[in-house]
Amino acid sequence: MKPFPKLHLWLILPFLLTLLGFSNYWTGFSKAPLHWHLHGISATAWYIILIIQPWLYHHRPIQVHRKVGMLGIILAGFLTASAVGVIKGNLLQPEQSPLFDVRYSLSLLDFIFISGFLASVIAAVWNAKNTQVHARWMISTVFWVLSPATTRLSFIPLGMIYQPKEFSDFPFFWVDVLNWNQFLIFLIVTTLMILDYRKEKKIYFSYALVGIVQLLVIWLVSGLKDAPWLISTLNHLFDLG
Repeated sequence: MKPFPKLHLWLILPFLLTLLGFSNYWTGFSKAPLHWHLHGISATAWYIILIIQPWLYHHRPIQVHRKVGMLGIILAGFLTASAVGVIKGNLLQPEQSPLFDVRYSLSLLDFIFISGFLASVIAAVWNAKNTQVHARWMISTVFWVLSPATTRLSFIPLGMIYQPKEFSDFPFFWVDVLNWNQFLIFLIVTTLMILDYRKEKKIYFSYALVGIVQLLVIWLVSGLKDAPWLISTLNHLFDLG
């Protein structure tokens, strides 16, 4: 029996979480800038391919799976490139934005996450003939880019609980919620590693890498914040003056 027969169903869950987390983009679609559209549409298309690929692997000839995979590689490159445009846009946050004081450190996180995403895609392609390794590298792409969506999604129930008139009325900062979500993703990935170890006596590097980085970025944002050297580096990189 081929592995991961129900994986396509499990992958629907993070896709829905991402759609809900970025619901403001979809409800304000006509008003969104071009760089949001490039990133949002490519990310959505990538998720759809990620979901259907396990189903194709089980129900269609392997050649179909591989051809769709080639399209996925192109989309992954486009998604990564479009993410750079989004990062530059985030650096131009208005002063009243809740992200203003940490926009540079959050942009560094976005660089780390999209780099991890792209590295996982490349590793998955490199290990295409090893189904177990290939699948886990592809699954790990979800966890690299999940926290920006789940962090935004977290503010929906938090807003219902605290009912703030302004964002500053929350008894915590945006980064606090981000850190909770990073730790939650770490716990999920750790659970997957434990399940793998129980079944195969093996820990896959793809999951371990994601888990370690999720913890490191908590320290990174909390400790680094918008350090002068980081501001200077990103301003120079994006020619922001």
